[in-house]
Amino acid sequence: MGEYYLDKIAAYLRDNSRLSFTGHKRTTLRSRLETRIAELKFSTFADYWGYLNSHDSETARLFDLVTTNETSFFRNRAQFSFFGEHIIPRFVQMPAVDKGTIRVLCAGCSTGEEPYSIAMTILESLCVPDSMKIEIVAGDLSRGCLKEAEAGFYETGRLKNLPKGYIDSYLEKTGDGAFVRKEVKELVRFVHLNLNDLMNPHSTDSRDQLGRFDIIFCRNVMIYFSSSCQQMLVETLHQMLFTGGYLFTGDAEPLHLFRHEFIPVEDADCLIYQKTEMSANARTSR
Repeated sequence: MGEYYLDKIAAYLRDNSRLSFTGHKRTTLRSRLETRIAELKFSTFADYWGYLNSHDSETARLFDLVTTNETSFFRNRAQFSFFGEHIIPRFVQMPAVDKGTIRVLCAGCSTGEEPYSIAMTILESLCVPDSMKIEIVAGDLSRGCLKEAEAGFYETGRLKNLPKGYIDSYLEKTGDGAFVRKEVKELVRFVHLNLNDLMNPHSTDSRDQLGRFDIIFCRNVMIYFSSSCQQMLVETLHQMLFTGGYLFTGDAEPLHLFRHEFIPVEDADCLIYQKTEMSANARTSR
């Protein structure tokens, strides 16, 4: 009976977020649910299933519970180096860039280290920061992570991967950590983002609200979906990029396993892809 209700909870997560809990991930789901059940002083998965269906607020708590929020500043330094040294300068030099704006989506932003790393990299790359408008939209399924990201405070141990000099330039140090400075935070807008909504083929509302982007970071996110959902996500991200835009994926997420129209960026020694086909929705037509 316990397995039956565990299956129902896994199906609920799949239907509402497309997160897949099969194989070893099922063990993770079981462990985290057992912790939550103990907190609620329940005895069984059936008890929790009943609670989940009678308390709307528990869905957000469940999403917080099951999402893995492993992140750090400047994770995969090679990608950030190429981003700052090659990609941002390319956009600065493009005469077709509309109104001097660069739009970046950070999907699965967790507790904020990634979008703040993106913002700092852009600021370092622009000789005159005010010469371009920067819009970084950072989204995550976990509202708890978003709350922490918006606060912008990180303990000392979480600052170890920042490049030399960045703490002094972009953060305000305290006794036990540092706050992200206002000029960095102002570049980032945090939003609650359920990728299930973006991948829904029958509704474009969520995609329309976010708009389209020049650059998308979707790293270490696809691995939490089933293969069929991963394919849908790749197609969705392609639709959300302007022609000429770039997609950054995680180390374990090469796109050769999927049907796609991206091309690898050959001069990058890391996983970066570009949307190159011509279409009616290219940058020059917006």
